Order: sequence, then C-alpha cells, then structure tokens
Amino acid sequence: MIEPKIYFPQVTINKMNVPFTIKLAVTKRDQIVDRILDTTAKMIAKDLDEIDDKFSPLKTNSLISKFHRGDSESFFQDTMFQTVYNQCAIAKVATNGYYDAFKNDRFDPTGILKGWSIETEFQKHLKPLLVDPAIVGVSLGSDGDTQLATKANNNFSWNVVVTNPDNGCGIVAEYNIANGAIATAVADNADIDTPTQITVLSKGLTEAAVLANAGLTDRTAEVETWIEKSRLTGLLIARNSGMTVFTHGQFDNVAQAQM
Repeated sequence: MIEPKIYFPQVTINKMNVPFTIKLAVTKRDQIVDRILDTTAKMIAKDLDEIDDKFSPLKTNSLISKFHRGDSESFFQDTMFQTVYNQCAIAKVATNGYYDAFKNDRFDPTGILKGWSIETEFQKHLKPLLVDPAIVGVSLGSDGDTQLATKANNNFSWNVVVTNPDNGCGIVAEYNIANGAIATAVADNADIDTPTQITVLSKGLTEAAVLANAGLTDRTAEVETWIEKSRLTGLLIARNSGMTVFTHGQFDNVAQAQM
C-alpha cells in the first residue's frame, strides 16, 4: 500500500516577544485546510495576547505587576494565574530547586510561561483538529520547544532535529515523535564545566522545557547525576565531554557521532 503524500501548511505568529509556529500535517492541501489553519492561528494569537496581558512584567496593569505591588486579589480571583503559580511550585520540587520562580522573594514565572502557553494552546486548539479526516498531525512550537501529536492508528510521526549549539545549523540528533514534547535549552555563557545545551523529551512541554532549562544551572557532573536519578530522556552537550544521550536515566556517550 502506497502511503499518501503529506503536506505541511504552517503559519508563524509573533507574540510575547517570540515567534510561535503552528504546523499541520495533512493528506491534502485545499481551502478548507487553509481556513482551519487561519482560524486556529487567530484563536491562539488572541489567547497569547491574554496570557501576555496577565504575565508581562513590562505592563504596569498586568496581573503579575499588580501581584508584585501586593495585590493578592490577582492570585485568588484569576484561574490562569493560580494555574501558573501552582505549576511553578511543582516545577521547583520536580527539579530539586534547579528551577525556582520564587527566589529573591519575588515571583517570576518567565522560565515556565512559554512552555506552559504552548502546551495549553496545543491542547485547547490544535489536538482537537485531529478529528478532521485530512489532518494526520498537529504541532505548535517556538525556538526549539515543540508540542506534537499524531492521529491515532496512523503511521505518521514528526521528525524533529536538534542542532549544534556552536553554529546553529549542524544537526547533532534527530527524533521521530508521534505524540509528546521536546525542549532544547541553550546556555548563554557556558564555561568548560557546565552544559552548553540540553534537550529533554516528555509528554508535555511545560515539564520538558522546565527540565531542559533547569539543567543548565549547575556543573555538568551534578546535572548528569540529577538526570540519572530523575530518569529523563534526551541529550546533553558540554565542552568537556561532548554529547551524551540519556534514555530514562541511562547514558550513552556518543560525542563523536550523530544519532
């Protein structure tokens, strides 16, 4: 049986100072698919504006700015604010404090917000599109953080590449993902003893993105110990040890090879 040709219509919207790319995998490209993509993009853009209005520290009337000024009502009366706050508390425990949105006595959810926004919008607007006969896959991502899904009982899977942190173009790994999330975090100023890049795979992007970013905060040896105890899946790149692949905490050093 010949597999049907797959098309990948996509649209990118710029919100919260970053680009968000919506991508569909479809067996046919027509006006109906284009209309679905356009409508979905508009709904996601509207929701991202609402999230930004609530959590941008640059907006004086945002809930986070009011919260910093001592307005407790912004927490007790807003469901979204409470959800993000609770996710940050869970993330702190899950990462043994590597991720901490509450340090310096100031709540700052910036490190979790993009991943949480993508996962939330994906579940709300994109995953339901898989009921359409022509749509076999849906994806929403931004700067290396992506949530993906595939229609049940379908052979299609998403191909996701991880690029070299030094040049941004060389491919160091490829993953085929049917359903799940992948997040890659790159250090701004890594030294020889700390990771330069970490990729984590998980069911949800909130978790994957937090874990990937959390791993950049300590020395490579300590991070590898934490990865093993946490039984994570992904890869780590460091200047002193090359690339190390980990699958549920089991390590395979493949510094000289691509996956």
